[in-house]
Amino acid sequence: MRAEQGVLGALLADPNQPLITDNLISDDFSHPAHRAIYSAILDTLVTGEDPGRIVAAVVTIVDRPDVDTNLLDALAAAAPDDQRVHAYSQIVIQAAFDRDTIDFAEPYVTAATQTTDPVARDALARLGQALTAQAEIFAPASTIDPDQALSLPTVVALAAADLHPEDAIIADLLQHPEQARDVAAWLTPDVFTADERRLTYELAVSIAYDHDPIDAVILAWNVERAREIQSLWAPHQRLPETLNHYTHLARLEVTAVAVGTAVTIGHDLVSEHVTVTLTRSASAAEAAAIARSAEVEGPVAGVEPPRESSPTLDVPRIEL
Repeated sequence: MRAEQGVLGALLADPNQPLITDNLISDDFSHPAHRAIYSAILDTLVTGEDPGRIVAAVVTIVDRPDVDTNLLDALAAAAPDDQRVHAYSQIVIQAAFDRDTIDFAEPYVTAATQTTDPVARDALARLGQALTAQAEIFAPASTIDPDQALSLPTVVALAAADLHPEDAIIADLLQHPEQARDVAAWLTPDVFTADERRLTYELAVSIAYDHDPIDAVILAWNVERAREIQSLWAPHQRLPETLNHYTHLARLEVTAVAVGTAVTIGHDLVSEHVTVTLTRSASAAEAAAIARSAEVEGPVAGVEPPRESSPTLDVPRIEL
């Protein structure tokens, strides 16, 4: 939803973006209102509409009660920068592909039922089933409810002091991603105590490591994508669900944290992790030593204790 709105906002702010308009079509947008807005923007480019009047022109062309100048102005004002809008465009394209995967599966499933060749039938059926399974995993998160409201959400910042330490690290990387390469060198994901935060941190440093654009929209998409891939290949190891990961990351993105918070708190987490690991190792070693000692000192099976000897009588020897 936010990726589609980001692309539209960028075009409304500056319609001259061939990298977007040459690669996206209207059907790539999931929400029907977004499809209508994008089509209208393309129409204004064809007619050579004055960029200063593009919002009014789009409202007139779309003619929907939920699309007005207030909405379009808000989208334009919240438009991502050039680097991030390209990442948003890739998200829109990938989501469209996910929704179309079920259509790719149908011809193979149909062909499998019609062929008389058992080898071909098996191959076609397996391919159709694989595409269907992929669609069932990826399509839901790539599909927007057509009744979902178009208004941009109001993101309320949290108090930095109220942030969980692991969330504070993620917030710092979202706001100051240039630290990712240095932090990733020593702060490993296994120091995070929650699976969701561990995955989020791992993806945050992975994205920002090579200076790729990152924000709440991009990170939330990658987290959900990783969860879906894990569900596809290891369905019994799916991570715990969260209520709304994008909303949480959006709050972290606007909650003011000092540059270097990831380093400061990260060192504390590493120290705690080492302490816990050493304590557990020592406890395990002590338990193993006690177990070995019990085995050595216990009774030995199959060996009987010596019997008490009977007293002997002093019988005089009789000589013949």
